[in-house]
Amino acid sequence: MDTESEPIGLVDLFRIFLLGGLTFGGGLAIITVLERELISKRRAIARQDFLTYYALARVVPTGTQTALAVSLGNHFAGFRGSVVAVAGLLTPVFVATVALTALFTYGVASGARELLPKTVLPAALALIVVGAVSMGRDLFGLKRETLLATTGFLAALLLHVPPGLVLVLGGVAGIFLFRGEARKEAKK
Repeated sequence: MDTESEPIGLVDLFRIFLLGGLTFGGGLAIITVLERELISKRRAIARQDFLTYYALARVVPTGTQTALAVSLGNHFAGFRGSVVAVAGLLTPVFVATVALTALFTYGVASGARELLPKTVLPAALALIVVGAVSMGRDLFGLKRETLLATTGFLAALLLHVPPGLVLVLGGVAGIFLFRGEARKEAKK
């Protein structure tokens, strides 16, 4: 991992993850905010390191954003950073979940439930696509990486391979595809 990242204090860490937690659209929308804040805006962590933490967070049997908050919080401020990052991320999530549950309950009682597939679901899909494209933009033009990503996508979509297995198989394939590059980087 990159050891020359710019230090981020606990207050800033809380604010960044609070901003992520305030993002509507869930998963990839939150990741996109974290990526923008930590990589593009603050240049606090290398993009490759961020993506490595993200990949590891996808493998852990918990929510990806929570695992990412723990690992990035630890990266910047140790155990206390993990606690602060998770608190920042979960505060708005908790409040929003309680509020949306109340609204949904009211909506079902009032007969507005039929509008959800025509309004909220398409918007949620758009947020997911934007987040995925944003995270994968560095892959475009890279033949092996694009091939690996496309193969994983098709395996999950067409063959119904479980996401965890896609990640494990992608990691194993990546070891074989990129082993030479990893050795060159280690020698630098």
